[in-house]
Amino acid sequence: MIKAFSTKKLHDAIEGFVIELNDDNTNEVRKYLDKLPYAELIEVKKYLNKLLNICYNGTLFNDEVMIEEIHIFNILNGKQKYLFKQTIIYFLGRLPIDIDLNILKQAYKNEEDNHTRLNIVCSTLSSFDEELELDFVNKLLNDKEYDKMLRSWTMAFFKKVDNPYKYKDNPDDDWTPAKLPRLKRLTINDEKNPKYKKALAFRLLDLTTIYLFIRNRKNEALPENEKEIIKNTNIDFEIYSNEKKQIMKNLIQKICI
Repeated sequence: MIKAFSTKKLHDAIEGFVIELNDDNTNEVRKYLDKLPYAELIEVKKYLNKLLNICYNGTLFNDEVMIEEIHIFNILNGKQKYLFKQTIIYFLGRLPIDIDLNILKQAYKNEEDNHTRLNIVCSTLSSFDEELELDFVNKLLNDKEYDKMLRSWTMAFFKKVDNPYKYKDNPDDDWTPAKLPRLKRLTINDEKNPKYKKALAFRLLDLTTIYLFIRNRKNEALPENEKEIIKNTNIDFEIYSNEKKQIMKNLIQKICI
């Protein structure tokens, strides 16, 4: 993947981005991106935006998208297109610079696949714009298909399973691989922590994820020490809307019953 970020060529992107993402390969690339100078990150963002526009046949924004480039993309089979799109969306939201929010919002409106919508939402969280986040959390809490998709993807990502988009969460399985990273992030409240901003950005989604796992594992409440982490989770930040704070408050109460 790193070669594609360096050359910014379509053929290198197709070669490098058609991959099933997991915790290991994404961390490697993110370390590379974090070291790039600001000017280079701007160019990487333009490159990823252009690739994403190609994935949506040039419908996200006006650009000099060449017919030949779209044709090359359309030669890929369905699975290749899917993985290519997921990789682009994921890293657009992990660049250490501001995202182009309107482009991702348009992709969300154009998208019908639940996994891809989750990916888009995660990539907008760093902006602290709540439009897509609140819409998606509402779907997670009230739609069984969205609920199962989130649990399945979370388990697949951290267990590094083959074919993660086909993985289905089993309520009898140990969900520790999904739980521990969420709990760890919920303890971050210090501005000096390098992961502080991300922790705040993902707070609602982390609480929602934990709640959904517990709701689907009816006989498995959190142990008291983990309930204490949830109870002590700080949700009183000015950057959150009152609506978002109330949703998180309700989730904390339900988790800690």
